[in-house]
Amino acid sequence: MSRTIPDIPSEPVHPKNWRPHPAKKMLMTPLMATVGAMMAFLTVVFMVVILPTTTFEPAPSDNWRPLNDLEMEGRNVFLANGCIYCHSGFTRPQDAYASQYYVYGRVSEPGDYEGDGETPNLFGTIRTGPDLSQSGGFHPDDWHYAHYTNARYTTPFSIMPSFSFLTPDEITALIAFTQSRGGKLADLRDAHQATMKMIEIASGDVAASGENGDRSDGYPAASAVKNMMLIERGYWFADNPLPVTQQNLVRGREVFQERCVGCHGSQGDGNGPAGFYMNPSPPGFDVADDQQHGSDTSPGAYYWRILRGVPGSAMENFGTRLSVDDIWKVVLFLKTIPNGGLTAEVPTPDMYIRWEGYPGLYDWANCFFPESMQPQIGDLWASAPANIGDVPGIVGEGEMNPVYAVTLWEINNNARPCGTAGFEQTTLPDILQEANGRSDGFALQGTDQTPFIPASMQHSDTLPPSLLPQVWDQTNPLAAPDSGNR
Repeated sequence: MSRTIPDIPSEPVHPKNWRPHPAKKMLMTPLMATVGAMMAFLTVVFMVVILPTTTFEPAPSDNWRPLNDLEMEGRNVFLANGCIYCHSGFTRPQDAYASQYYVYGRVSEPGDYEGDGETPNLFGTIRTGPDLSQSGGFHPDDWHYAHYTNARYTTPFSIMPSFSFLTPDEITALIAFTQSRGGKLADLRDAHQATMKMIEIASGDVAASGENGDRSDGYPAASAVKNMMLIERGYWFADNPLPVTQQNLVRGREVFQERCVGCHGSQGDGNGPAGFYMNPSPPGFDVADDQQHGSDTSPGAYYWRILRGVPGSAMENFGTRLSVDDIWKVVLFLKTIPNGGLTAEVPTPDMYIRWEGYPGLYDWANCFFPESMQPQIGDLWASAPANIGDVPGIVGEGEMNPVYAVTLWEINNNARPCGTAGFEQTTLPDILQEANGRSDGFALQGTDQTPFIPASMQHSDTLPPSLLPQVWDQTNPLAAPDSGNR
């Protein structure tokens, strides 16, 4: 049987004779909240947008230059197509290349963003793609043609959309704007790319005329001499420090397929989809004799080119994105391609081709540039401009460039030093001394080298931007059917 518990009377809150509290009124009315919010918003806009743009006027930096009309058109294309949402034009502290092996690039300054087209500065709130503030001159124009057509042509795992819908005029302007990023230093890099491309193609003509070298007569081809001049002497005949193991080869193939097949092809034969746009074409790695005896295909030469890139060609610098170990593993893997390293289920050590060079190569090197002579010649690139970034083979503006000097010597003599009859004892110091004695701009950095190349070897019709009309409205035969190319 339940029992009811009686209520216990509570004390009143206040005596009954007290007057009740007055009715409360809302102090923050909707009108007041709206006005306050607008004032706060306008204050932020004034402090962040209006005040800086009207009062913050830094002097132009030493690296600044104004944009030309074509670059301004490219800036408009950059904005209209939303490039700003993924690519900043503004260096952030966390964007420093912490693992870069050679020379650090320049960091942008407030004085870089002065004048029309630079104020306000373009920068995205989220950095999905790389910083473009200093991007000019690190790639030749034809690399950009391929990249903007379909970014996966040059970077197979890129998430950047295709911009093949742009007109030729728009893509040309966009590339001009991209190449302007970095001011005067970008102009130096861009001019270096153009010169290296010109002498690279011309040196190929020397090889085609009979100076093809290597096993044919025991000396490097003219184009190979140019490549070796870009590489530090100690890497010319260096071996791979890593063991040839299946694990290393598998990792090397993985990196090759992630980074390299867009240009060098899924079969390693140089027929990647990006190669359709490029001059010179990307090299192949599928010839066993070249992998074993090529004058510029030693493990050290391959390592250096992957690490630092090859100006004038589409070969870019991977030293900012790959570890030293991964680069050496790619080099190991390249030596398996002629024996099925790309087609086999797993590359194995028995596929590896050990580089041996050929006897005449070492005799040639000891004539042209013996290692004992290196202390006398010194560092060929010691005078590279400050903050230029990792650009192989560049020296200070107005200085004699050793790569230009040697390659132009080959082009004008249709010969190779320490090889061709009549030039058996012509060494690197001889060529550099001759170039230093000239006063006509020969081999000088920043000076147009076209006058020093025979007209029959200039091939200006095959160089960007005139390359664009030749490929723009054609179907890329090397691209996948669903890649959106044209």
